[in-house]
Amino acid sequence: MGYASDHGIKALCFDIDGTFYPKNQMMIRLAVSSLAHLPFAIKYNSMRQRLRQETGFSEGSCADFAALREKESQMMYPGRDSSYFISKEEDVFRKPWEKLFQNIKPFDGVREALEEAKREGYIIAALSDFPLLSKLEALGIADLFDFKASAEDYGALKPSSRPFSQMLKALGVKADEALYTGDSRSKDIDGAKNIGMHTALISRSVKVYNKADVIFSSWEEFRKIVL
Repeated sequence: MGYASDHGIKALCFDIDGTFYPKNQMMIRLAVSSLAHLPFAIKYNSMRQRLRQETGFSEGSCADFAALREKESQMMYPGRDSSYFISKEEDVFRKPWEKLFQNIKPFDGVREALEEAKREGYIIAALSDFPLLSKLEALGIADLFDFKASAEDYGALKPSSRPFSQMLKALGVKADEALYTGDSRSKDIDGAKNIGMHTALISRSVKVYNKADVIFSSWEEFRKIVL
């Protein structure tokens, strides 16, 4: 008996970047895509940090992806038509990322853990802060998911309650029937715990965190503790 069955969990929900594959793989790709447009990249990162601080755990003011992009545009370029921001963001980040993330490699044991979870009847979901792109396909695990979305799709960034609550609504489960697993304490663990979800932190350095119900350092350990 593992944590999930002991606590009546029906859905296992996961972050992607830094959770299914090493965070340094993500950071290298972000750096590569940013170097040619460094002023924009720095300004963009600052804007996203301010947006998270402004929204916090609340639902936020944006209802969907289009509204979020409009807000981001106005935060970076007040009074300017959002078409410039959208075009720039596509060229600097989204288009290069589609190619750059094609060769990411998962942590050992990721697929085996998800396969065991599927056999045991759990709903499997992914909720990422970054665009999904084809990351799950590149990691060789896309076929195991019942649901996948980016927090951006719902007009907010983690730790906002909106993407978590919308995911739960789509899955048809209550917050206390779901376990969210991620690598970020502030975005993943705090955000999920805020709406009442169970939480699991993947970390090789953090041993204790009061908002994480489970802390594990490898996917083999996840299987032993959670499943």
